[in-house]
Amino acid sequence: MSVSSEKQQPVEPTELTRPGAKELINRLPRSSWRERSFAYWAERQLCANDPWWRPLSSAVVGVSTCTMSLFHMLGFRKVVAEDLHKLTDIIEGPRDRPVITIANHESTMDDPTMWGLMPRRMRWNPDYTRWTLGAQELLYKNPPLNAFFALGQTIPTIRGDGIYQLAVEIGIQRLRENKWLHIFPEGKVNQDEAIGRFKWGVGRLIMESERVPIVLPIFFTGMKGIMPLSQKVPVPRPNPFKSTLFLKVGDEIDFTAQIEEWKNARAKLSSDKDKNRLDELVRIAIVDRLWASLDKLKDESTASIARGALD
Repeated sequence: MSVSSEKQQPVEPTELTRPGAKELINRLPRSSWRERSFAYWAERQLCANDPWWRPLSSAVVGVSTCTMSLFHMLGFRKVVAEDLHKLTDIIEGPRDRPVITIANHESTMDDPTMWGLMPRRMRWNPDYTRWTLGAQELLYKNPPLNAFFALGQTIPTIRGDGIYQLAVEIGIQRLRENKWLHIFPEGKVNQDEAIGRFKWGVGRLIMESERVPIVLPIFFTGMKGIMPLSQKVPVPRPNPFKSTLFLKVGDEIDFTAQIEEWKNARAKLSSDKDKNRLDELVRIAIVDRLWASLDKLKDESTASIARGALD
């Protein structure tokens, strides 16, 4: 049984009819000042090479991660990051491929909370900071927030808009530049015990990266206890005497052979219908592998906690 999302594209675009990022940005509405602000920051994110971008982005990511580090110290009894070096060694080291990390999604505060665990030496460098996809309706509400989240390297995503939306196109552009892209492939907060179904967008990102990305799973837990979905006001309420955080980085998931096999098979097809069907099957296979890897990491993390990692 597939664990990928069952929702499919109503019409699968062909390579010739599929709009690129610039065309999608040009189509954005600009009738109000809010819409113009959103379109402006979407265009800036696509390039991210303005002279002022790097210092302002550095300030936003640096202040954010340092604030979350303080949040860890003051709000939690214990914080554990197992095998974080598997990620930091890759991000800081020389590499000729992009990086994709995936994680489960316990709360709307997961992203900043996770990266507050990164070493101090990495916090003020945008090159060592993830790009990520975040819900547009929650984050990009007005011009100040548009600027903050854009500079914080959070790409606005419209949930339910499919795998050919602007956010995925910008994500592919970041991968072409060998950047680090973080994804919550469940696509929404999930506080159930079982990891939810994965969306197909992460499959497309892996498949259409110019160089096969380094893919790492991350399991993260501790936030659903302090930000339950049942609370009316979504504010974290940690108990510094009881609350704990746990993060574990898994081993690389190597998609090199799978991507090569897909490209070879696709080259033998002539019709767009056959190519689209093959692409769909490979996306499903990829997200199923991702889900299985994260589920295995969840079991390893549960065992580590049971052995006293958070005592």
